[in-house]
Formats: sequence, structure tokens, C-alpha cells
Amino acid sequence: MKKNILWKVVAILICFFIVDNVQAETCSTKELNNLKQLASNIKINYELYDDTYNENHTYYFNIFATNFGKEFYLVDLDGQDFRYMETLEKDGIRNLRIVKEGTDYSLVVYTSNETSCPNTKIVTKKVIIPYYNDYSKREECQGIEEFSLCQKYYDGYIESEEYFKEQVNKYKNGDIEEPKEEKQSIVGQIITLLSNNLVIVIPIAIVLTLIIVVVIMRIIKSRKRTKIRI
Repeated sequence: MKKNILWKVVAILICFFIVDNVQAETCSTKELNNLKQLASNIKINYELYDDTYNENHTYYFNIFATNFGKEFYLVDLDGQDFRYMETLEKDGIRNLRIVKEGTDYSLVVYTSNETSCPNTKIVTKKVIIPYYNDYSKREECQGIEEFSLCQKYYDGYIESEEYFKEQVNKYKNGDIEEPKEEKQSIVGQIITLLSNNLVIVIPIAIVLTLIIVVVIMRIIKSRKRTKIRI
């Protein structure tokens, strides 16, 4: 009796996490998984909106989505939603917003009414907008584009033109060594991949944990029975 109850609990939890609050009679697990796979192809990108020099050194970026199909719509943290339009280009580019540099921008991907799983939250996409470095266009940077103060995007603060020139001269004279970027290990890449797909990983992890628990309980129970018979 206890065994039957345990398996019923496991089955209920599996359905709960895999279906993700979608009515089973209208949305199959297979279709939902296919939609999750499609959603993983949606990319959030950015490009500099205008690189015209301004005294405040403040710039803005255009955020756009690619591979954006009619199966989905996007909602940002401000509640603004973005729908598929028939006029989108073949690669599904959809302009979203113009935001200030240094902004952390997040979007939630939902399924649309074009699917059998409408209004289902699939995944959250996040993009960190860099800071544009207008000094990168300066003549002093020719030939040393790898220097951090000469790169197009620089996540720091260049306090003045005098400071910029001073640092450039130091770099050219070998007085400044740029730290080498360390490549991410295979383990780190796996962790990053898993963290970016938590909507799929968490339900699978829960199901596997439950299965392991059930197997262990059955082994323990079996051993107890064996001891009793002896």
C-alpha cells in the first residue's frame, strides 16, 4: 500500500514540474519540450545606437531579438511585451528597446496563442549592455586596439583626456601589461550551460532525485526482507 502511494506522489510531482502549470489536455509534454527547444534559439543582442561624441560620454544601445517566431512573445521587467510581426525579416529580427549603456536587461519568453500551450513561461533571457568607449576612435589607439582603453567597449571610467593619453603612452612603452583573459574550463562551461537552462534542468534534477530515492528505499526494504527470511 505504501509503495503505491509513493509511486503516485512521484507521478504527480513529475507531471507538475514537466507540464509547468499547463493543462495536460491541451498541451502535450512533447509540444512543450519542442517549444523550449525553439525558445533556446532566441538570442537577445545589442548594437550601438549612435556613436556621435557627446560631452557627457553617455551612449545608448538598440536591443533586438533574433530567431523570434510567432510561437512566442517577450515581456521585459517593465511589463512591456513584444509580439511577433509578419513584417519581420527572415531571421526573425525584432527591435525591442533603446536603453542606456551599462544596463542589465531581462526578457521573459512566453508561448503565444499560436501554440497549444499559450501564455506559458519558458525561459528568462538576460543581456548586459556594455559601456561604449569613444576614445577607441582616437588616433592614439591605432595599432594598439587590444589595449583596454582603446577597445570599443570598456567597463571602466576614463577620467580625462590627459589620463587617457598618459595610460596609452605607458602601454606603448611597456609600463602597463594587460591581464590575459583566462579561458573558461570545461567544468565552467558545463555550469554556465546548466545555469542558462534552469527551466529544463530543475525538473529533470527533481525527477532523477525522486527516482534515486525510490530505488534506495526499495533496496533497503529488500534487504530487510532478506534478513527476516534468514
